[in-house]
Amino acid sequence: MKATAKRTLTPRAVVLGTAAAIALIGGTGAASAFADDDGPAPKSSVQLNQSERHLDDTAQDRTQVKADKVSYDQATAAALKAVPGTATSAELDTADRNGSLIWEVDVFGKDHKSHDITVDAGNGKVLGQHTDRDDDAAEDARETQALIKGDKTGYDKATDQALNAVPGTVTSFGLDDNDRTGATVYEVDVLGKDHKSHDITVDAANGKVLGQHVDHDDNDNQDDGDDD
Repeated sequence: MKATAKRTLTPRAVVLGTAAAIALIGGTGAASAFADDDGPAPKSSVQLNQSERHLDDTAQDRTQVKADKVSYDQATAAALKAVPGTATSAELDTADRNGSLIWEVDVFGKDHKSHDITVDAGNGKVLGQHTDRDDDAAEDARETQALIKGDKTGYDKATDQALNAVPGTVTSFGLDDNDRTGATVYEVDVLGKDHKSHDITVDAANGKVLGQHVDHDDNDNQDDGDDD
């Protein structure tokens, strides 16, 4: 899956590592917290085989969407139940070491800290969570707060607008700042009903679609719009 450019929010960078038990808020099980890449990877109820993990971006999107049983909004709701706050990104992805299909959700918590939550793409259960405590955590938190302050749309309306522009299935969304203008935007990836991967940029201030283009990784090289 093509990773959208995010300066402070990196849904692919869910940090995995040492396990610790964390009670799920309102849930029935326990989640594991992961600290670094040397610990156990989360194991979801949906597994992709070796060949399915190493496809081109669009082919991988198709495979993951076909196997996924949990929508982006269901995964985000599960993450927000575990860590109340504001969802800033979510992405359907695989845990590279075991092929588990997961949703990686970033939440800026009410504790003013950034949390990475891993959600099972098969049943919506929270598999793990990690709180950002690295050396840049304070600066990242300030930048994330600034993005949230500039967001008047919310991820639900932003993704609705993206789906209005390109009907299909949302595979990721992320709150970010536009590299050219500095405006706060949502970058939404949609696997369209045309079986192509589309990148849609939505203005977080007013919910308008600013641009879209097709992710060409299969010998295509023509964009159908500008990603302003």
